[in-house]
Amino acid sequence: MLVNPTLGYRLDPGEPGLAYSAPASRSILRVLSQEISNLVAFKKEAMREGGYVVYSNISLDLRKRGSFLAAVAGRTQVLVYKPVERILEEDTRREIEDKINQLRAQLIRETNPLIKERLEEDIRRLEIALTVLKSGLKIPELLLGVLLDTLV
Repeated sequence: MLVNPTLGYRLDPGEPGLAYSAPASRSILRVLSQEISNLVAFKKEAMREGGYVVYSNISLDLRKRGSFLAAVAGRTQVLVYKPVERILEEDTRREIEDKINQLRAQLIRETNPLIKERLEEDIRRLEIALTVLKSGLKIPELLLGVLLDTLV
């Protein structure tokens, strides 16, 4: 004869969700769904703060309850990486502005029309990069590094 007891669950303090009961046969789905919603909440919070989840782990505590292997508890672990961007953005802005000023000074002194044209193109590219930074869009560091390296 199958025995399928109803298991009651509690949420951790501050944990969002509903603490409802589930039969032992459905307990794994119940606990896993709660832990997945916790993981999604952690990912949302990390994105809101400018970071991202680099590691996540969900573990279930399984025990025999009645005739079934049931989940009696769950745990979600995440490791969030938050890059230090503000300082880097300001340094990058200053570096681009300095390079634009150097190129403008060089443009004024230059007499060769071909070199002047190349300098004007380089200034336009850097102004676009500066506008992107000021508007808050992200420029991949590799792309920005390549752009600056080609202008030096």
